[in-house]
Amino acid sequence: MKIRISSTAFTEELFKLQGVVSHRSTLAILSNALLEAKDGMLTLHATDLDISVSTSCACEVLEPGKVTLQARSLFDIVKNLDGDTLELETEDNHWANLKSGAVACRIVGTHADEFPHILDTTGVELFPIGTERLLDMIEKTIFSISTDDSRANLTGAFFRVTDNNTLLMVSTDGHRLSKIETRPEEFDPKADIPSSLTDGIIIPRKGLAEIKRIVDTDGPELSFGLLDNNIVFQNGPMSLSVRLIDGSFPDFTQVLPKETDNRAVVEKEVLSQSLKFVSLFASSKTHNVRLSLSDEGLELYASDPDRGEATKTMPVNYEGQNVKAGFNFRYLKDVLSAIDGDAVSIEIIDTLSPTLIRDPDREEMLFVVMPMRL
Repeated sequence: MKIRISSTAFTEELFKLQGVVSHRSTLAILSNALLEAKDGMLTLHATDLDISVSTSCACEVLEPGKVTLQARSLFDIVKNLDGDTLELETEDNHWANLKSGAVACRIVGTHADEFPHILDTTGVELFPIGTERLLDMIEKTIFSISTDDSRANLTGAFFRVTDNNTLLMVSTDGHRLSKIETRPEEFDPKADIPSSLTDGIIIPRKGLAEIKRIVDTDGPELSFGLLDNNIVFQNGPMSLSVRLIDGSFPDFTQVLPKETDNRAVVEKEVLSQSLKFVSLFASSKTHNVRLSLSDEGLELYASDPDRGEATKTMPVNYEGQNVKAGFNFRYLKDVLSAIDGDAVSIEIIDTLSPTLIRDPDREEMLFVVMPMRL
């Protein structure tokens, strides 16, 4: 294989592989990227056996062929080149010679046949979703996905197409829940949606994180489809397939609190700053901060035998009964970070019931935080 290619273009495509290539696997080949050159294009593949990325860019193919090279090393080398173009040529032993300007180096490579099989996504039926829309859904749910591998069905976000042709994404780790539902204008109401999508699938956290990391909002619009037990995302020349999590997602509707009159709307920035201060006095073990709502306002309180105690009261327009509940302040911070608006709606029922937090300007999403014992 011998190619001549733009250093910038090569760097951009190699970047897309970095989150997928494995660095700790017992299979050394998983730390490599497969490079294929033919018909004026360089195609790159990477996989950790659960997530696979394929992407391509134009190049001058002087001799077609393919090889696998260590993905992280190749990325570090190419992004630090001074020259605008580089020439890459493989030897009979699969090493690669790389030349750019005054730089010349040799990189260890392996035979392309050693690389794992890459899922062929060329025939998958794709549905448009809109890049910004999907990224927003991921942003609003990824932080509350569980990291506990013993509950595998919670280590991903639940995703489905509803009967009303809306897209629903939900995540929970048992302590908090995030839910967002949106209606893509791009969806064809008569489209033949696979039954697995209408029933709901569970997309692993890492797959969502990779979409968030590599998708270009200024590039082509994003589409998705299902192939076997994988969800496939297509974004221009980039295709990312993610193996879905087997299992059933819990019925999240059971933990959604009922509407209550104990609702207060506060300024998000004021609440964030108040929480940041009061949390300095929260227990390092429980991270507990108490929120109390009354006609005097929203009071935040934390105490710790080794640090002391602190109280901060915020004026709010509130006409409900006096209520209070304790929360892990980290969960509250995560929710506030996910809200884009200037205001936050908080609905506290009592010390034991889930608390509902919303962005008053975006009724299509909500967050639920479970209280802690006071």
